Amino acid sequence: MFRIFIFTALLAGGLAGLLLMGIQQWQVTPIILAAEKFETADHSHEQAAHEHSDEEGAWSPADGAERMLFTLFSDVLAGTGFALLLVAAMSLRNHSGWLKGLLWGLAGYTVFFVAPSLGLHPKVPGTTGAALAEQQLWWMATVAATAGGLALLVFTRSLLLRGMAIVLLLMPHLFGAPLPEVTGSLAPEQLTNDFILASSIANAVFWLALGVFTGYFLQFFMHDSASSSSHFANS
Repeated sequence: MFRIFIFTALLAGGLAGLLLMGIQQWQVTPIILAAEKFETADHSHEQAAHEHSDEEGAWSPADGAERMLFTLFSDVLAGTGFALLLVAAMSLRNHSGWLKGLLWGLAGYTVFFVAPSLGLHPKVPGTTGAALAEQQLWWMATVAATAGGLALLVFTRSLLLRGMAIVLLLMPHLFGAPLPEVTGSLAPEQLTNDFILASSIANAVFWLALGVFTGYFLQFFMHDSASSSSHFANS
């Protein structure tokens, strides 16, 4: 069974990661590159120049093939990790098949992207933000609260537990995401809006595809394993 989980996660995560990389190269990366030009060009602004000089010594992959390869690696790695989470969750509920996987993928999209984006929307380079540690803490708390809230809402029938689910879903947004003292972006507003839309679409396709692939391969390998066991038993 453990081998089935690993094979499922590797195949589903790899395929979903490849798909995400393709969408990013088509929709997301051009917006990032355009925003980086505004960030690099604005040397007259003292704070932007200071941030640029701080980051100038940091290593980053070169544009072109190197950047594409690192994007592919990170997308496949993330896809595999999230696929493992989906496999574990679906197995606990004894779920498999592409349709069940689609629903779990939708839940993953809600938990890991939609809910956190309500407070911390995707940002293009050159956009101010609160301290990174504060953003990460709020993101993790939002993911945990949303996952717990959805689980109670979907898998329980108790009115009390469903009431707690609503509280969990709302709690991170009632507290509010950490925001910088002064908000601003070097990129034009239209570019920021385009980036939010492109990121939302890319993540939606990724999560729905990841759910479908995970459910399909999980069912396929489990059926194949059951058939093999039955064959040996009859022999």
